[in-house]
Amino acid sequence: MSQYIIDVTGENFNEAVLRNSHKGPVLVNYWSDNAGPCLRLWPVLEKLAKEYNGQFLLANIDTGKDKRLAQDYGVNSVPTVKLFIDGEVVEQIHGYDSPDSFKKLLDKYLARESDKELAAAVTLYQGGSKEAAFEQLNKLVFIDPENTRIQLTYAKLLMKEEAYQQAYSLLEKTPLKNENEEAVVLMTNALFISTAQDSPASSEVQLQLKDSPDDLTLLFQLSSHKMMQSEFSGAMDILLKIIKRDNHWRDEIASLCLRGIFIMLGRDNPLTIEYRKKLIDQQTC
Repeated sequence: MSQYIIDVTGENFNEAVLRNSHKGPVLVNYWSDNAGPCLRLWPVLEKLAKEYNGQFLLANIDTGKDKRLAQDYGVNSVPTVKLFIDGEVVEQIHGYDSPDSFKKLLDKYLARESDKELAAAVTLYQGGSKEAAFEQLNKLVFIDPENTRIQLTYAKLLMKEEAYQQAYSLLEKTPLKNENEEAVVLMTNALFISTAQDSPASSEVQLQLKDSPDDLTLLFQLSSHKMMQSEFSGAMDILLKIIKRDNHWRDEIASLCLRGIFIMLGRDNPLTIEYRKKLIDQQTC
């Protein structure tokens, strides 16, 4: 067995998984010897561990022997694979999946050659050479489009430069808007700020809405103004109204922004709980 594949029990879980995940990614395979899919998945994961040669640690947990470890992390069926980084679960796959799916998952978090050039671009930016930094980032987006760290970093720097629409457009073209909470928040903020800046004043928008109450553009402008004043409830009420009238309007940006607000507030925030319920009730009507 490879040195990068270990068996984990309740006795060594903290050291083998949690502490090691602060050094690098730990892929935890919850398995059982009486489940056929687990036996099919085992050689796939072993091969990946050897192929990646230490870029991640494969930790196998026999749920038949360590039921408590499975219960602690909400594992109700096997195989379940969870990726731990810095002591937290960042990704998971339930059931048997292809080697390509696991490679795609791992490659999102493992260091790539383009990360060195990304770091160099950030150093240029921090040193005041912003034009050179953005030129480098623009090249890297095309050289390694699979490295989502490039796109996120690029978008963050654009936000610093108040290029909000450009930051949104960059992320909107990537799968990040569906997969990455940080990207959703960036896109949401970029949309609200750019819309509020390019719109008439809030009072003028409200006057126009009296004559055109179903104008979705005006509604989104008003929602953006409310977000700029941290009026979360008012902003979300309007977003729900847009979703109800036309959820596909402008590539579903009202739904995207509602998700972004939920993430910003936090899942346990009373407003998040209240408006998630409103959204579900609206969708089931």
